[in-house]
Amino acid sequence: MRRLWFLLKEAFSGLGRAKLSASFSIIMVTLSFTLLGSFYLTSVQAEKFLNYLKSKVEVEAFLSDSLSSRQTQDIKQQLMATRGISSVHYVSKEDAAEIFQKEFGQDIKSVLDFNPLPASYRIFLRDKYKNSGDVAAISAKVAKIPGIESVKYRKILLTLIDRRVRLFYGVMVGFGSALVLLSIFLVYNSMRLAISYKKRIIDTMKLVGASRSFVRMPFLLGGMIQGFTGGVIAAGAIYGVLQAAVVLMRENVILEVLPRPEFYAAIVGVATLLGLFSTLFATRRYIKEGLS
Repeated sequence: MRRLWFLLKEAFSGLGRAKLSASFSIIMVTLSFTLLGSFYLTSVQAEKFLNYLKSKVEVEAFLSDSLSSRQTQDIKQQLMATRGISSVHYVSKEDAAEIFQKEFGQDIKSVLDFNPLPASYRIFLRDKYKNSGDVAAISAKVAKIPGIESVKYRKILLTLIDRRVRLFYGVMVGFGSALVLLSIFLVYNSMRLAISYKKRIIDTMKLVGASRSFVRMPFLLGGMIQGFTGGVIAAGAIYGVLQAAVVLMRENVILEVLPRPEFYAAIVGVATLLGLFSTLFATRRYIKEGLS
């Protein structure tokens, strides 16, 4: 217990000697993880919206009018055997006419005296195949089945979704990486300054035979304290903003955005680890020099 108290005392002493640097590091860790946390919550909601759009993706295969009932069933079996297809729904000519009337408000038979709409199969895909490349490949296979005259799907919409997904994740990874690297650099620099302030004490410890791990421990604790403090403040800020939004907006949709407690624990934990590893880099270099 006495040893732990000594290490904690030295850790806070080191931070006290580098107040400006340590304070700036804590502020940047707070800002970084507040932005990262907010960006993560935004990305979760954006992904839900994109998945909702993708859930609407379906392929429609239009059938030849000359097909018999048996041939229509054979096509269904071939479709279900195609990789990536989860289910199919048969739309008869009469069903197609009813859909036309619901969408356009007119009975197509009264306009043309006959029903020109073909029967079709609405094809539903498995989730992992709902991207522009797989849908195009599946559509090409379906189009080769005898008895299918044409295949259609929302190619432009699907391509646009895929592009937006790639752009979104690219921005998220780049922005998040920049913030993390900046936080690592600042904590690293703070610990470097703390080590330089205590160089004389480190030299004294060297003379009395202190191990390198014992000398490094107060600085590692100091880095963890910086990360932990920044993480707690960031988690508290996000929690406060979300709770205020619930009170002010009074919308049930806000409740769906609220993260689980594990989210806040993750922010604090990752920020603490960031402080630890940043300090590890600093101590490996500068304390190694001091104790060599």
